Amino acid sequence: MMQITNNMIYNNINNQLSNESFSIYNLENQISSGLQINSPQDNPAGQVNVLSYQNSMSDVNQYTSNVNLANEISSLASSTLNSAVGVVNNAKTLAIQMANSATNTSMNNQAAANEVGQLINEVSQIANTNYNGQNIFTGENTSQVPAYTTSQAYYSVPSSTSGGTPTNINYSVYTYAGNDVQQRYQIAQNETIAPSLTADVIFGSSNPAPNSQTSSYSPSGLLSVLSLFQSELKSNTFTNDSSNIISSINSGLNTLLSAQATIGTKQQRLTEQSQSYQTVTTNIQQLLSQTQDINIPQAMTNLTQAQTTYQATLAMSSQITQLTPMLLKYLG
Repeated sequence: MMQITNNMIYNNINNQLSNESFSIYNLENQISSGLQINSPQDNPAGQVNVLSYQNSMSDVNQYTSNVNLANEISSLASSTLNSAVGVVNNAKTLAIQMANSATNTSMNNQAAANEVGQLINEVSQIANTNYNGQNIFTGENTSQVPAYTTSQAYYSVPSSTSGGTPTNINYSVYTYAGNDVQQRYQIAQNETIAPSLTADVIFGSSNPAPNSQTSSYSPSGLLSVLSLFQSELKSNTFTNDSSNIISSINSGLNTLLSAQATIGTKQQRLTEQSQSYQTVTTNIQQLLSQTQDINIPQAMTNLTQAQTTYQATLAMSSQITQLTPMLLKYLG
C-alpha cells in the first residue's frame, strides 16, 4: 500500500499551481504580443511555417522595392522622351518651313539657326536626365555627364548650281560618352529588367570626327544632324541640302518613337509585376496571420477562465494544507 506523505500532497499542489500560473503567463504574453507563437516551443511546426512565410515576404519586399525603383526610372524616361518627341517634331517642322520658303533672308536663316540651337540644348539636356544624381541614359556609366562629347568636322554642302563647287560647312559631331550595358534591376528570382535605354539607342551617335578632317563627314546621330542643320542655316546653304536634313531628322524621329514604344513596354511589364506582388503580399500576410496571430477576444476569455481556475486552486490548496496534518494522522 502506497503511503501518502506531506511532500507528495504539497508537490501536487505546487505542480498544479505552477501549470495554471504558466498558462496565465502564456495567455498574457500572447495578448500583449498579439501572437500565439512567441517561441518555437509554443508550436514547432507553426514556427517553421512562420519562418518560411517571413523569408518569402522578405524576398517579395526586396523585389517590390526593385520594381518600384525601376518603375520610377522608366516613368521618368518615358516622360522625358515625350518631351524629346515634341522637340524633334519642332525641328522637323522648322526644317520643312525653311525648305519651302522662297523668301528666306540671311536674317530669317539666322533666327531659325538660333531656334535650332535652343532645340539642340533641349535634346542635350534630355540626354543628361538623371534620377537621384545618376544619368538614366548612359547605361551602367551612370555618373557620365554629359552623355555626349563633341568634336568638329565639316560637311560638303552641294552647290545650288549644276557643276558648282560644294561649300564646306563646319559643325559639331556628337559622340555618345556612356556605355552600352544598361543598368538592370532584379524584379523576380529569374528576371531582371533595364528600365531605360541608352542615349545612343534613343538619339543615335556619330563616331568621333577624324582628326585630320581631310574629307567631308556625314552626321548620323540626331544631335549631329541638328548641329549641321544649324550651321547650314547660318551659312545660308540649307536650301541646297534641305532634303537630306529633313530625311535625317525624320529618321531620328522614327528612332526616338521606337525607343519610346520600347520604354512603354517596360513600363507595362513593371506595372504588371507590381500588381502581382501586391496580390502575393496579401496572400502571404493572410497565411502568416492565420498561423501566428491570436484571437484577442477568445484569448481574453481564456485568460479570465485561467485566472478564475488559479484562484479556485489556490483557495482549495489552502484548505487542503490546513487539513493535511489531521487527515494524515487519521489515515495513520
